[in-house]
Amino acid sequence: MSAFFATLRDGRFLTAERLAFYPLLILAASAVGVVALIATAHGLNDYDGRPLGTDFSNVYAAGVAALKGEPAAPFDIMRQWAQEKAIFGGATPLYGWHYPPFFLLVAAPLALIPYPLALALWQIATLALYVWSLSALIHRSAMPQWAQDYRWIAPALAFTAVFVNLIHGHNGFLTAALFAGGLALLDKRPWLTGLLFGLLVYKPQFGVMIPLALAAGGYWRSFAAACFTILGLALLVTMLFGAEVWPAFLASTHFTRTIILEQGNTGFEKIQTLF
Repeated sequence: MSAFFATLRDGRFLTAERLAFYPLLILAASAVGVVALIATAHGLNDYDGRPLGTDFSNVYAAGVAALKGEPAAPFDIMRQWAQEKAIFGGATPLYGWHYPPFFLLVAAPLALIPYPLALALWQIATLALYVWSLSALIHRSAMPQWAQDYRWIAPALAFTAVFVNLIHGHNGFLTAALFAGGLALLDKRPWLTGLLFGLLVYKPQFGVMIPLALAAGGYWRSFAAACFTILGLALLVTMLFGAEVWPAFLASTHFTRTIILEQGNTGFEKIQTLF
């Protein structure tokens, strides 16, 4: 048994052949799943009546509301649900909007185009950013030569979270890209690192972790750049959507805290929480 754990620790099991073959099997299985999901869909909904790209539906609905001159509507759970049902049908399950107003800067432009095209654009663009950021991070790793080998791409795409993110249209690719990109540029481009970390403000939990880590490491230029980025985004949001989005967001956090985090309506396995 000790030899088994020693093999896991030193990575001897991860041979070049396995690294090339196993991800391809996972990619093939994932492709079958995606094709099956699309083939069994009807209109904008999947076989079970859920919008294709389930989590992305709330982003698109929020963008539609913002373009209609109702940017505070997504923060009202019932108005958000009504907008989703107007787009995807009366039987559409509720997909709540739990983002701060910053993410309206993404949602509104995407809502300018038809939903299938917006979903495809969102997935392809953020997936490309995810791959780019990993390449940049590998350049800073203990094995920078891997970045030129390109064999790392198959495992990166076969990672099971990639499949989950694809079928749910979530923001995981973008979050990973901003995080990995910021880490990759931390020493060489501190101001750009701060910009990337600042753009992560649409995930408020990082607003506690990242500034603390930057301060602890003495990365004050990145710290300052992140602060300026957030202030600039806040000003832009207020100019475009009005000041009312901020109290609307604060009011919506009660629902997010009690229903999502404490009662686990979304599923505790999906949320990092003490509960």
